[in-house]
Parts: sequence; C-alpha cells; structure tokens
Amino acid sequence: MQRLEAELAGLRRAMRTRGLIEQAKGLLAERFDCDPETAFGRLSAMSQQRNISVVDLAADLVGATVPDTAEAQDPRPPAAAALDLPGDSPADLRTVVGLDDAPDRPLPQAQARVLRKCLAALDAAHDFAALADVLVTIGLGDQPGAAAALFSTESDGSVRLVASHGWPAQVASEWRRSPSSLNTTVGAAVRTGRPLLLDGLQPHDFVLIGPGPARAVYPLAVGDHVVGVLSLVWGEPREFTAADLAFLDRLAAGTGRAVRRLWPTAGTRAASLPVWLTGALDVMGGLGHLLTPVRDEHGTVTDFVIAAAGPAVRASDGDTVGRLLLDVYPRLRVNGVFDAYVELLTDDVPFARQAVVEDALVNGRPRRVILNRRAARVGDALLASWERIDATVSNDARMARLETLSRSGWAEWDLQAGDAVWSPGLYPLVGRDPAHGPTTLDKFGSFFAAADRGLLRELLAGLAQGRPDLALLRLNSARGVVPVRVFAEADLAGDDIRLIRLVLHDVSEQHAAEDRWTRSETVAAARQIQLAAEQSLTANLTRLLYPGRDLVLQTTGAEVTGRHYAATAPRTQLRGDFCDAERLDDGSLLFVIGDAFGTGLVAAAAVVRLRFPVVTLGAAGTAPAEILRIVNGMLMGAPDGPLASLLIGHYQPADRTLRWASAGHLQPLLVRDGTATVVDDPAGPLLGLLDGQRFDTHTLRLEPGDSFVSFTDGVLHKRKRDPLAEFATRVAGAYRKDGTAGLWHLTPPERDDEACLIALEISAA
Repeated sequence: MQRLEAELAGLRRAMRTRGLIEQAKGLLAERFDCDPETAFGRLSAMSQQRNISVVDLAADLVGATVPDTAEAQDPRPPAAAALDLPGDSPADLRTVVGLDDAPDRPLPQAQARVLRKCLAALDAAHDFAALADVLVTIGLGDQPGAAAALFSTESDGSVRLVASHGWPAQVASEWRRSPSSLNTTVGAAVRTGRPLLLDGLQPHDFVLIGPGPARAVYPLAVGDHVVGVLSLVWGEPREFTAADLAFLDRLAAGTGRAVRRLWPTAGTRAASLPVWLTGALDVMGGLGHLLTPVRDEHGTVTDFVIAAAGPAVRASDGDTVGRLLLDVYPRLRVNGVFDAYVELLTDDVPFARQAVVEDALVNGRPRRVILNRRAARVGDALLASWERIDATVSNDARMARLETLSRSGWAEWDLQAGDAVWSPGLYPLVGRDPAHGPTTLDKFGSFFAAADRGLLRELLAGLAQGRPDLALLRLNSARGVVPVRVFAEADLAGDDIRLIRLVLHDVSEQHAAEDRWTRSETVAAARQIQLAAEQSLTANLTRLLYPGRDLVLQTTGAEVTGRHYAATAPRTQLRGDFCDAERLDDGSLLFVIGDAFGTGLVAAAAVVRLRFPVVTLGAAGTAPAEILRIVNGMLMGAPDGPLASLLIGHYQPADRTLRWASAGHLQPLLVRDGTATVVDDPAGPLLGLLDGQRFDTHTLRLEPGDSFVSFTDGVLHKRKRDPLAEFATRVAGAYRKDGTAGLWHLTPPERDDEACLIALEISAA
C-alpha cells in the first residue's frame, strides 16, 4: 500500500504539468500542421535550443496565445445556474478579484510562467488539500512560512476551514470554525464581498487566522452571495508591487475555476451541517469521523468526505478534514467497512462490528489491529467511531491461548468458602469437560496415576508449613500416562490453610526431547568413532598410494613433472585422484593422470586397478588408445568395477610427437608463446561405462618451449561461470611469470578436495 500510494503521489505530481504541455503540443501541431508526437519533438528541440525547461517553454507558448488577465483565467460560463443554497453545486461560482486597478496590466515573463504552471496544476488537483498544496508550492514559490487556505461560509455568518497547506495541524484544528463575532480577514471578505490585502507592515485590528502577517484574501461568490474564501499567506511582511497584485488577481481567478470544479464533490456540505453535529466529535473525544456522502450523477455513493474528525484522529492521522475517505483510508474498501457505511446510509442498516481483526497503518507501519466499529446515520451524514482493543483483549482469552501453547493450567481452591476456580487450560490437560466445572480438591487426585496419588497428598500436606513446593507426577489422560510438573502454593490464616493453588505443566515433550537427545548423543559418538577410523584409514591409504608427492622425469629435450595434492580439510576421505609417469627404454616418456569415482576404500581399490596396469602396458609398447580399451574391458568384467576418467600420453623425443588418448577426462591445455588454449580433441566415455568401447589416439607435434598440461577437477574454481577457461588464464599467467614452477602455486595450500597436475614441457633450446 505504501508503494502504491507513493506511485499515485508521483503520478499526480506529473499530471500537474501534463495539461500545460498538452496545450503547447496542440498549438504547435496546429501551427506546423503535424501530429502531436512530432509537435512534442519540436517542443523538446526548442527547449534545448533556448536552454529552458519544456514546462517553462510550454507556459510561454500558451501565454502568448491566451492573455494573462483575470477574465481569461476564469471565463464566465455561458449559462449560469441560479442556486438557492450555498452548499449546493454552484455552476457560477467565481472569485471576486480587484486588488489590481489595471486588469489588462502585462505580467513579467517569470511571473507569467509561474502563473501558467500553477493554473495547469490547479486543473489537475483532485481535492481541496491538493489545491492548497499547489497554491503554496508553485503559486507562492514554496517560500518559508507560506500557506494557503480555503474556507466555506455557514448560515450564521461564521466560516469553516475546508482545507489548508503550510499551517501546522494544531493551527488548522484550532481554527476549524471561526465565529462571525471575530474580526478576521476571512470574515471581512465575507461581509464586504471584496478582496482584502495585508502587507504586514501597516497596523490593523484584524484577528489573523493562523501564522503569517502578510496575506491576500479573496471572496468566492455565487452571484452576490459569498459561499467561500481563499486566503494566501506569506511568512514575513512584504511590499506588493503592481505586478504582484496583477499576478495575485489572475492566480485567484484561476483558483476559482478549480474550486468550482471540486465544490460539488468535496467537503462543503459540512458547512450546511448543524454546528453541534460537526462539533460533537470534539466533545466526545476518541476516534471518530463525521462523514458526508459523495454521489455520482446517478445518485450512487462513490465516497465520503471527512467533514469532521475527533481530536485523537487528528493527533494520529494529521489534518484529514475535507479529504475523501478512501484517499486517506483505502483499506476500508477492502475490509468491507466502506460498503457497510454505504448500506447504512442508503438502507439504514445498523452497523456494529465487535473485535474484528484488520490491517491498518499505525505510525506509518502496517500492523494487524483488533477494532470495535460502530456507525449511525444522522440525516444525510454518518457519525462513525472505532476503538482499538488489541491492547485490552480479555486476559482470560489471552491466558487461554498461552496455556494451550505451553500445555499448562492452574487451579485454585478456597477451603473456607468451598469455592474452586480452574483456568481454561486445565480442563483439556486433565481430560475433563469444561461444562462440568471444577472438582473438589479431594476428587482432584483421581486424575493422577494410582502410584502417584500418595505423592500428591504429601505435596499438599507440606503446604501447611507455609512454603511452596513442586513434584513430578503422572496424569491419566486420553493420550495415556502424561508426566506433569506440579507447582503448589498455599495461603495461610494462622496455622490453617485458607487457599491452595496448583499449577500443572505437561513435560512430556521435554522428556521426549531428552530421550531424543540421548539417542542423538549415542549416534553422534558412534559416528565420531567411525570418522576417526576413516580419517586414519585415509591417511594410511594416502601414504601407501602416494609415497612421494612430486614426480620429475627427464628425457632428451623434454621433462615431465607432476604433483598430487592431498585434501587438507579434516575428515576428508580419499577421493582417488592420481598421476604417474615412466621413462621407457627407448627414451620416450609415458605419463598418465586419472580420477576414480568414489571415496575411501572404493577409491583406493580403483587407483590400484588403474595405475599399475596402465604403466605396465605402456612400458610394453601398447598404444594409449589400446591401453584404454584393455583397461575398460577389465573393469567391465569385474563384478564391482568402478567408474573412472583417465588420460594417457606417450611422448617421442626424436620427432617431438605426443600421442595421447582420453577416457572421459578433462580436456588438457597447450601452453605456447605465453598463451594457454584448450586442446578440444574429443574424449571417449568414462572407463567402466560401456562394454567393447574403442578409443581414439590423438597426435600433437610440440614445438620448443611448448607445455602440455593435464589435471583433475580439484584444481578448478568450480563456482566460476567457465571454470576451464578461467584455469587456462591462470596457467598462462603462471607460465609467463615462473614457467613450470608457477603451476604448483595455482592450487591453494588449504583445500577440501584432492587434485593432480601433470605437465610435459619441451625445452626451448
């Protein structure tokens, strides 16, 4: 609701200048014979060329077409309707102007712009409060201490404040109604029917309504009858020039046109209500409204005007008198209160709601409140009141909810009077129907297990010594035997017990929680022992499978280096990453890197199955692809064959040729001229996945200074968007900085996963 209200306020501010810009667009469209969009483009271009805002330029264009005179701002309607009552809808309501003795006096450009912008905003004002806001913020330039107020007249000559802006809420409340006996500037304008000007510099005997010594006051009249007053206020004394008087007359005339538009739908009906009715809320105090209906052309009630508000409402919600009810309280449309008000007004259906939960804004924050609401029809108005009772909800109901949540209850026995009182929560606890009422103290023991009734008697007997006591007893209930903690206390009259109080609290959940905690501790202890054993096993397996962390093998013009990184996080099982290399009899180099699926003993068994047969077959001269085929068949034939990825490389130094094959392993990197690229030759499926699978051997001719890098996923930053590309960038940077030695710093010293890295480096010479 706050977001929508802010959005609505922004749209209303935007509408203030919309009409002025639309008028300028229409003028340009007619002059240049173009569509409105093209006209707006011309308007924007002209504003940029002249370095003024679009709104100011639109004001200049409209002002050049429509003269800035009071008559032009509020032309008289062709047919004025005669009115009998000032509170009805006046079609000929006008502002009586005449502070300036030269009606055709031209305005300076700056004042003319302000006038046009203010008139456009007045045409967009949706109620009197918005109208007063526009007069202060635009018409008076939002000067410190500036204010605007609109009054309506009553039959006895007094005036009533309809809306104001710039005055504190307390001031607006105190001057809600001014009797005719006070010599006010507003009253003088009503009596004389002529505008009045005070500059604050000359002495006078007027009683000023609200703060501000300088003011211009204009009557609002229907024919010769004054029905309202417009008052413009300045915070400091000031001298008014002839141009100022011309500007004020034209501004007041345009305001009269806006007032005439709003007069039928906003709170002027309150002026015709009896004085005692509009003042009843001030006498009663509390939270209440006096509401007058707003009807459409069919007579249907579309909203209500807040004609008066109680002092508590004014203190909490500010000055809302004169505003529409649904603008101030839009939630009344949703919770059905507005519809009930309409039904009360049209069909005289009584309205009263007791203890209803509603959503409301309290101090600017949404809250759920509990309200009693009432409303009564008074003629064609409603007197509505409401009362918050969420802070005074029955203690019995509140205690009943608390007892239900805590599964507790209490009882009190007056032994001298023979009375007993039980709380609502005790009945379901002991399994007794509340309709049967409480039992005597003697019969109360029958609710407990037979073996515990003696403990209850001992507990009650100990109260004669004047000290409270407690015991853990068992209740017989529909749920079976329920453990309860019983607190006991007694009031003594001499040596006699006058009153006994018992509080019972169901502790079955607590006992169940203690049992669950004990079982959890047992399971956790067993798990701790298991983890310790697994951690020790992982350490032993690591020492057996990886006796040396690094490997270095050299041949003519080439070198293979590799490293296994064990996980440093505690309680991390063996993951099965491995790498190995062998220099063969012909001087070639064989290297292998793999990653077995599974952890612990499963991973260790997979490493043993893969590592040693691969090296043995390679030493026998078997091609890498053939090695993969043989090992895959071996795993497929085993009843519990694991899954694994594997990359095998065979380097011949004579022609610097590398032949390699991959089974589901990560793509390797080729580092050349300081750039690392992914070798994207296709890899075969994982080992142990498909029976009879054949693998391809890829050939790569290496240049002096090249490096062929292969690795497992433990070295990657897996949260990156493209981990492989990011690792290639890091590898290239490491090579440019430190060569192959820089690779060993790519993996952080603290890690929760295993990793392997192996690199074939060709000498640059």
